[in-house]
This record gives sequence, C-alpha cells and structure tokens, in this order.
Amino acid sequence: MATKELLGRLRSYLDLDRKKQKRKRDDLRVLLKKLKKRQKVLEVKLEKAPDAKTQKRLKRDLKVVHAQRRKGVKLCRAIDCKK
Repeated sequence: MATKELLGRLRSYLDLDRKKQKRKRDDLRVLLKKLKKRQKVLEVKLEKAPDAKTQKRLKRDLKVVHAQRRKGVKLCRAIDCKK
C-alpha cells in the first residue's frame, strides 16, 4: 500500500471519534431545545396554577428540568471544546 492510502485510512479512523462527538452534540442540542420548551410550558402553568399543592409540584418539576438543562449545556460546551 502506498503511504497516501495508509494515511487516508488512519485519518478516517481518527475522524470516527469526531463524527461520534458531532452526532452526540447534535442529538444533545435537539434534546436541549425540547427541555427548553418544556421549561417554558411549566413556567406558564406555574403562573396559572390555582392552588399551593399544584404550584409546589410544578416548582419541583421546573427545578428538575432546569438542572438537567444546565447539565446538558455544560456537556454540549465540553464536546465543542474537544475539537
């Protein structure tokens, strides 16, 4: 095999990791958009909640969604930095 062919094969193996990271980042971005929509829906429901029990449940759900979004954003940024 020629040197160019060997280097081409090596480059393709090394790029597999980058392709996986890019795919993971893209999937993560889609998920983050869905979580952001869910967070906005919960905020609207919280404003319209009639009783304290419902408000408490919605606040808890909102807190969980917000924490997960924060973790996802941190991970997405970490993947971007590995380029």
